[in-house]
Amino acid sequence: MNCLRRNLVAHPFHLIGRTTHRLALMAAAACSAIAAGQAPDPVAAGDDEAATVLAGELPAAADAPRIFGVEEAPEIDGVLEEIWKDGTLLADTWRQVNPDEGAMPTQRTEVRLMRDSRNLYVGVRCFDDEPSKIISRVMIRGGPINRDDNILMVLDPKRDLRTGYVFRISPNGTRADARLVNGRSDYNWDGQWYGRSAIDDEGWTAEFVVPFRTISIDVDNLDWGINFERAIRRNNETVRWQSADRDVSVTSVADAGVVEMFGDIDQGSGIDVRPYGKINVSEDDGVDVAATGGVDVFWKVTPGLTFVGTVNPDFAETEVDQRVINFSRFSIRFPEKRDFFLEDAGYFDFGGIRSTPLPFYSRRIGLSPQGEPETILGGVKLTGSIDDVAVGILDTQMSDDVSPSGRNYFAGRALFNVLEQSSIGVIATNGNPLGPESNSLIGADFNFKTTDLEGGRTISANAWFQQTITEGLESADATAVGARIAYPNDTLNLRLGWARIGSDYFPALGFVQRTGIHEFFGGGRYRWRPEAELVRSVDVGVGGFLVTDLDFATESMDLEFDIPRIQFERGDTVYLEYGIQQEVPTQDFLAAGQLLIPAGDYTWNRIEAGFETTSKEPVEIGGSTGWSGYYGGSRTTISGDFRWQPMPSFLFTAQAQWNEIALDTGRLDTWLVSSRVNFYLSPDVSWENLVQYDTQSGTVGVNSRFRWSLRDGQEVFLVFNQNVEADDLDFTIDTTEFVAKIGWTFSF
Repeated sequence: MNCLRRNLVAHPFHLIGRTTHRLALMAAAACSAIAAGQAPDPVAAGDDEAATVLAGELPAAADAPRIFGVEEAPEIDGVLEEIWKDGTLLADTWRQVNPDEGAMPTQRTEVRLMRDSRNLYVGVRCFDDEPSKIISRVMIRGGPINRDDNILMVLDPKRDLRTGYVFRISPNGTRADARLVNGRSDYNWDGQWYGRSAIDDEGWTAEFVVPFRTISIDVDNLDWGINFERAIRRNNETVRWQSADRDVSVTSVADAGVVEMFGDIDQGSGIDVRPYGKINVSEDDGVDVAATGGVDVFWKVTPGLTFVGTVNPDFAETEVDQRVINFSRFSIRFPEKRDFFLEDAGYFDFGGIRSTPLPFYSRRIGLSPQGEPETILGGVKLTGSIDDVAVGILDTQMSDDVSPSGRNYFAGRALFNVLEQSSIGVIATNGNPLGPESNSLIGADFNFKTTDLEGGRTISANAWFQQTITEGLESADATAVGARIAYPNDTLNLRLGWARIGSDYFPALGFVQRTGIHEFFGGGRYRWRPEAELVRSVDVGVGGFLVTDLDFATESMDLEFDIPRIQFERGDTVYLEYGIQQEVPTQDFLAAGQLLIPAGDYTWNRIEAGFETTSKEPVEIGGSTGWSGYYGGSRTTISGDFRWQPMPSFLFTAQAQWNEIALDTGRLDTWLVSSRVNFYLSPDVSWENLVQYDTQSGTVGVNSRFRWSLRDGQEVFLVFNQNVEADDLDFTIDTTEFVAKIGWTFSF
């Protein structure tokens, strides 16, 4: 008999799993006692925690269950037919993660798996003794269905403990997915899979199918990592099939269970061709009508490696950016939203860096040296893995009025697996969208992670180096180097890091806010879970950063205290923050592009309080108010958020932020408001509308998108954009654009 502490259904060669030495010896003794026909006596072994484990609160593991093939595939309609009795029923090892870690779930869950040569089929029965209280309102593909009851599956087909996939479905059939790359979740991945759900008298059921051609597979590996997590939203309850520990994320594939994928796998030819056609009608000084088209080609070069080629790519259906008023003296990094660059973007993550200095920032591609939109003629991308090496290669060709050959931008990344969950990587970029000079970057990083600490806790660390080479710039200080370490666990969360960015560091295809600095950052948070009926958790913590020049003279300092942050059992949150900030601008600058801030040395305090109601109700309200000093003056900020979704087919949101700044150099009032009115006919048919206004631009922006997805990869878009000048309620239409686009995928 196989005895484990955490991976309840696991590979037989991982019998000891991730335990301490003492617990491993006790587990071995228990197995020996069972083999001898005796009941184990954990108490006599002298460890109360081990006694609880061996006493059966977490069942002992069996060999990995086999997922056999079926000749007749189930009909994916959300209703579990008789055929599912032929599927593999996973062991009932579900336990709560929240609110009562390790306790039995309040509702039972059954998962069955089956497969044929081309697909994995998943059937789920989520029992619920009060079906009328099931929460299921979100109805947009890739939307925030964590607000609703839902079931989530994590899949690690290569069992490399680093990469995998997330598939999520709610009771009304809304789907979301993500790709896991080097321990990070890339929710911008949009895989082709299909699912349906249904609510009945026993709760709700879901069926979904994951084509093998959609995922990267090691055909020689029969053991697939797998885990499931269910959310019961009215209780704010989360239950998990394996590793039901708060310190372990469900996306940690190293802590997943294992199933044996028995039988041949056929991914077909692995070729998808997706042409598109578009008609664009715009009005500025006159009406202009244009038609264009292009094509994307997807080729599964190997079961683990995907090639994408695009000719004349178009991003007309991409949602516009959320407007931001910049009150700092540094540039803002907007998120990437274009599908071609979003797909598998996680392969280009580097050194654990979240914002700056990024060696590669794909939004640089598509802009001319003057910052104007630039036509992308085509591009190729290769992502995936070869044995124990993950690779990402991106090359794009741009039009250029100056050079007949155009401009070329390249980014390449490789990660080599080392240790159990860690990696060593390299990165290189070439191309300069910011000027005529040639520019290249090379870098290397080490990324360490383990979830093997006592109690299943995690520690991670990164160290990285970057070097830029710019034509005409000969300097020994075009490097950036940094390191960080984190202890990201539930009760205690700690982080500490440092970076040095040389004065001539210039990542033309990357992003950096300032150069010639040292940055020190860190913080900690302690979470207390009181035995109170109304309060789930109380967080207290501190975090901040210090930026100095290369001679260690202060440029910026920010220290923030959470005192405290309280989450209630119902899901509501309140917080109080206090901060100390210092800024030392060496040059005058304009705050919000309007108010003059003289150079100098400024230090001020700030305080902010806010709240957010639970997301499980049809109405959700949030707000905050704050006061602070600000460059020798004062700043008051009030913001509010409102979300109303009375039914799955309708969503209304409104956000507003007001700032009042008073300085010796003047006074400034700003408003930033936005609203969404969305209609959903089904999870595959939506009409979304966004209206934005800010006082700095003085314009109202309207973005309206109708999307009809016949199935993944076959979509129709109708997009309307309009900018309106708003001067003292005198509205004048500035620009208008209407786009009709259809894309259709052909699989071979």
